[in-house]
Amino acid sequence: MLAPDVFADPTLPWERFGSVTEQWADLPSFLFGEYMFMGFAIAALIHAWRSGRDHLLIWIAALVAGTVNDLIFMALPLVNNFWQAQATIMLTPRLPLYIPCVYVCFMYYPTVAVRRLERLDWLGIAVFSGLLAMIFYAPYDITGAKYLWWTWHDTDPPILTRILGAPTSSSLWILTFVGAFAGLLDFNLRRDPEVSAATFAKALAMIAGLTTLVMMVQMTILQQLDGGTPGYVALTVGSLLYLGLGLWRVAKAGAFGETRLAGPKRPEDLFLFAALVAYFAMFVVVHLAFDPATHQSLGVHQTVGQCYVEQTDITGMTRYEFLCATDFDEAYDFSCVDQLPAEGTRWFTVCGKAHHDFAAWLGGVSLLAAVGIASFFGLLRWRRR
Repeated sequence: MLAPDVFADPTLPWERFGSVTEQWADLPSFLFGEYMFMGFAIAALIHAWRSGRDHLLIWIAALVAGTVNDLIFMALPLVNNFWQAQATIMLTPRLPLYIPCVYVCFMYYPTVAVRRLERLDWLGIAVFSGLLAMIFYAPYDITGAKYLWWTWHDTDPPILTRILGAPTSSSLWILTFVGAFAGLLDFNLRRDPEVSAATFAKALAMIAGLTTLVMMVQMTILQQLDGGTPGYVALTVGSLLYLGLGLWRVAKAGAFGETRLAGPKRPEDLFLFAALVAYFAMFVVVHLAFDPATHQSLGVHQTVGQCYVEQTDITGMTRYEFLCATDFDEAYDFSCVDQLPAEGTRWFTVCGKAHHDFAAWLGGVSLLAAVGIASFFGLLRWRRR
């Protein structure tokens, strides 16, 4: 049985096109992020168009594989543990248009940058793409949950272990998902660098059909290190394993042995790097310019119900089926509404909470932005002697 609010639900008062002015009043940082992500996806498309058929394949495959993954995990009740805020442009009651753009960004930008190390084999490209994507995604993951761009299931075990509000499982998912995507992509491109129509279609079908599956296999194995749910150990081991494999492939290929730091080999990469700088700067700006305590999100959230009703999640572990409106620990509360939502309600307003440690959030996002910009700068400017 699919979650009832994914594709269509006549009981939900959602709108395909929302008011920009109302969004600015209620969720200003989200309005800013929504249109910035659309712009970054368009920038990636322009870069892909200028760079050749292989880049167009990466862009389209990211859009298709990413959106399919999101719909799968949104539709299945046992992994239904996140709810997107209502954006100004919605595709379904729970899928804003900007979300496919997010997938394009965190899959296209890292994969393209790592592929500039031309001597790396498919495994090296896969693992470094996953690592870079994790750095790329982390500022968004930290910022989005705090500013109500989405809300999490309050007690689902796979997302309970968090760093600055972002689940460790989310970072591990990005690592393995983009790693799988980049590996499958390179597997096809090495067989036909010219990317014929047949190769394009075959690669797109393979990537859309297998990326989520390959990710789930990796996640299932790694999360056993934390007793069955992804935690600090799984994330650390997964990251170190990817890094070790990447360094091994670099050493074997001599990927840096005959290169130097200079101007980009491809002039269009300057355009891509400019977009990347704007991307990382966006999250620092959000933290400096917006106050999460002024935000409120009206839309689909975890269904409110009787407290402490147990349910088994996809890992076989116990979670509470409903949101207990009087006992929960998330980045929101109900301080801006007159009364708590009634039992059985899944469309209601949640209110943002002030930072309890603003310096930690701003410092974490700023550090990730600096590491991300430096990493992409190096990858996009390495050239052979």
